[in-house]
Amino acid sequence: MAYTLQNFCSDAHNAIARDNNHIGREKVRQKLAFLLGHPEFISEYLLKQKTSKITLYHDQEYDFYVMAHAATTGDRIGKPHDHGRSWAVYGQATGITNMTVWDRMDDRRKINYAKLVKGKKFSLTPGEAALFDTGVIHSTAHPEPARWVRVTGANLDTIERFTYNPEKNFCEPMNLRKI
Repeated sequence: MAYTLQNFCSDAHNAIARDNNHIGREKVRQKLAFLLGHPEFISEYLLKQKTSKITLYHDQEYDFYVMAHAATTGDRIGKPHDHGRSWAVYGQATGITNMTVWDRMDDRRKINYAKLVKGKKFSLTPGEAALFDTGVIHSTAHPEPARWVRVTGANLDTIERFTYNPEKNFCEPMNLRKI
């Protein structure tokens, strides 16, 4: 029997209800990797996707979101960014996402100043998922077209988050959407 989006959303809800912390988020990561092993899910929700980002599910009780994302061209390199007070689990469906985790070295006292150094680098390939917990700064790169699922602990368009320029030791708030 296929594991469905509905199964995943129920399992994610139960994991967060039981452990609304790193442990629950790690269970969400594991379940997302399991979901991505089911080609029916990828075919139904990701391969036919026409826009770069769509909401597949919003959990009203715990306010987490399941989003489908697409990069239709390669050579996309994202800026280092955080997820504010939220967390994110990225799960690769097609293509590759090269991830870089950045370590922040300053004391966070100066406005618009951030000293970052590159930390861990790895690639997410189809069927893999990675957790970026609250406070983690990372960047993404898509060397080829790709599709992925991102589960977040809040609507990232409406919370304060930052982008970073490591060459200039600069950070600034991302644009917020009013919903």
